[in-house]
Amino acid sequence: MAHAPTLQTNFSTTDMIAALHDAMQTPERTTVEAQKPALHWGPKLGLDTTHVYPALSGTLEETATLGKSVSAASASRAKVTTTGISEHKVPLPPHRNFVPMGVAGGMGPLATVDLQQKLFEAGERKLNEIAKETGKKVTDQDHMGVISFNLGHMIGDRTAYLNSFKGDRNDPKAWREHLTKPVPENPLFGALEVCKGLKQAGAHFIVFPCNTWHAWFDVIAAEVKLPMLHIAEATVLSLQKATPKLPDNPKIGLIATTGTIDSELYQKAGARMEKFGGPHITWILPKPEFQDKAMSGIYDGVKAGDMAHGTKLLNEVALEVIKEGANAFFDACTEVNPAIHHISYPVPQVDAATALADTSVRLSMALAKLERKLT
Repeated sequence: MAHAPTLQTNFSTTDMIAALHDAMQTPERTTVEAQKPALHWGPKLGLDTTHVYPALSGTLEETATLGKSVSAASASRAKVTTTGISEHKVPLPPHRNFVPMGVAGGMGPLATVDLQQKLFEAGERKLNEIAKETGKKVTDQDHMGVISFNLGHMIGDRTAYLNSFKGDRNDPKAWREHLTKPVPENPLFGALEVCKGLKQAGAHFIVFPCNTWHAWFDVIAAEVKLPMLHIAEATVLSLQKATPKLPDNPKIGLIATTGTIDSELYQKAGARMEKFGGPHITWILPKPEFQDKAMSGIYDGVKAGDMAHGTKLLNEVALEVIKEGANAFFDACTEVNPAIHHISYPVPQVDAATALADTSVRLSMALAKLERKLT
């Protein structure tokens, strides 16, 4: 009988916040170890999630120096394995503007496809900006590489597992034990295999097209040791850019699964981002009867393929949080935006997947620039 993998517990969101804090202070020299890529397009630098914000802020590029393992980062050559020419070795072109990224998909399948479309659109916007500056046309080879594993059968229902916990979520030890419990219904272990596959496939960093999944974010980040973007932090950080006319202390409606709301994913992310210039947010949560509608719209509607049902119920939830005083609202489940993105509301609608896509493009470009400088 196979044993569940031993999970490390020495990584927390505190490490990410410390990295963000460091990125905003006077830069100090940072040693980055080089590594030999497993694949031609794989990462040449040994980075993890604590490097995300320094990379996005530009301080990592300014302060990073290579460790003694610099020779390990030499460019690999691919061996072509087509029958008849298997002995030839040909150099493959390097990535240009972006490093390849990974999408741990299947959470859910439609949300994964939706995120991939938004990643393409965000990357294309950036490429068009570059083309306008340089006068060069955009080609297929310029686009950001996306390695996506849309393996929904591997990853169990996140909300159901989180809600199966009957203890005190304020007890960190008990909650951690539940998140890492080696049982088949725990979605952690399937997602862990997906992330390991993405790393082996050459992804330089990983994103998750599921808000509820981020309850396991710290666990996965510690185990996989690859940079990972947090969807709630990306959304909160994008708020002022996406909606510049909001009040200084806005009221934000939250349309999400019960698992996301109960885990306070966005509430905690908002509080963390306050330390770094983010607004103080008052959260408008749906009343219980409307939260039930949100869950039905997500599960019985979008996930079940009944988009009309999803649109009807999720629109009712959006109108309710607006009625309760929201200055804007977050589509804080990746199934929400596909159902109501086409509806006009009197307040801004902020899509978490779009915020994640935009931040992914920024990080991909920052890491590509760092690799070009150091290797």
